[in-house]
Amino acid sequence: MDSRQTVIRVGPGDATLRGRLLGARLREKREAAGLKLVAAASLNKRRPATLSRWETGERMPHPSELFYALEVYGVRGAERDALMRIAEEAHDQPGSPDVVSTAVADYDWLQRRAYRLEYVSDTALPGMLQTADYAREVLREWDPTATREWIERIVAGRIARQERLAGEAAVEICAVLGEGALHAVVGGPEVMRAQLRCLLDRAALPTVELRVVPFAAGAHPGFAGSFVILRFRDDRDLAHVVTRAGDIYVEDPEPFAQALRRMKRAALSQRESVAMIVALTKAMT
Repeated sequence: MDSRQTVIRVGPGDATLRGRLLGARLREKREAAGLKLVAAASLNKRRPATLSRWETGERMPHPSELFYALEVYGVRGAERDALMRIAEEAHDQPGSPDVVSTAVADYDWLQRRAYRLEYVSDTALPGMLQTADYAREVLREWDPTATREWIERIVAGRIARQERLAGEAAVEICAVLGEGALHAVVGGPEVMRAQLRCLLDRAALPTVELRVVPFAAGAHPGFAGSFVILRFRDDRDLAHVVTRAGDIYVEDPEPFAQALRRMKRAALSQRESVAMIVALTKAMT
């Protein structure tokens, strides 16, 4: 099996995540079919430059073009259906309250498709567990030049996605947090008290696993940075890392899953974690 990682970087001026993700898959399928770019272009009745733009994500093929290309490459069945959905959803994207940038729109699209989200964070709490006031303060510090309108639209989208925490198709959450994330008094004591109470409410949900790595555990994998693993029922899982230079998506999340497992071994149990949060909430003044 090819052990190469597919790393997709999305930043200012870059192609969209969906374009890069689909492009990487198209290149993979073309190479698996034993076709060079020029030969594949001839079979697809397109110029080589057009196929190149598809594969780099600079241009998203129309669903009909994608269907034809997948036929050429011998991709059928469930795998073809999954790739077709990417193109179809990109061409017919439903409205989202927080589409203020391509990166936000793409991450919103991914989160809504995932059935499980696995977070590791030693700093800010995961967006799916944030209150609106906590989220506003984090966003202000992330970008002091951000307008109030931009922040409010991001917060509105974040809160809207939290609706998936309830209902028959509730998203599963596993959040492993460093204790420091609970001690940072984000937005002041009142805002942080409300945030800690929100965590307790979320931890009571049957689909939420909330664990805390205490200070006493010493160094742990979370020191290397926060990340989330998005699990899908009908597609490959992805690891997502946010950086100042843009978002990074990795198609083989196993190294991140290993870090998550190590974090869980160092973490308190859910009951112990909840007890810690209760104590911190009472002590918050």
